[in-house]
Amino acid sequence: MICRKCGTEHEGRVGFKTVCENCGARLHCCLQCRLYNPRAHRCRSSTTDPVRDRDCMNYCEEFQPSRGPVREEAAGDDARDRFRELFGSGGD
Repeated sequence: MICRKCGTEHEGRVGFKTVCENCGARLHCCLQCRLYNPRAHRCRSSTTDPVRDRDCMNYCEEFQPSRGPVREEAAGDDARDRFRELFGSGGD
């Protein structure tokens, strides 16, 4: 697992209270999970309870460590790029 905040690679099991040794970020959180959908800002699983702060530790038993960092800003950038492709930049 790679920490979303500092990019440090972590080996082994990620427990509920595991933190990044380098920056102290919580690793067992929605933003570090493979099931988190950054476009919808929620979990892809329909059986999990909603989590208010997706950057904080949670006790979700469906947590699956992501293979790489999840980019929150990607959803807006992708949509903006697709819009510009369809309609142009407007200022040209």
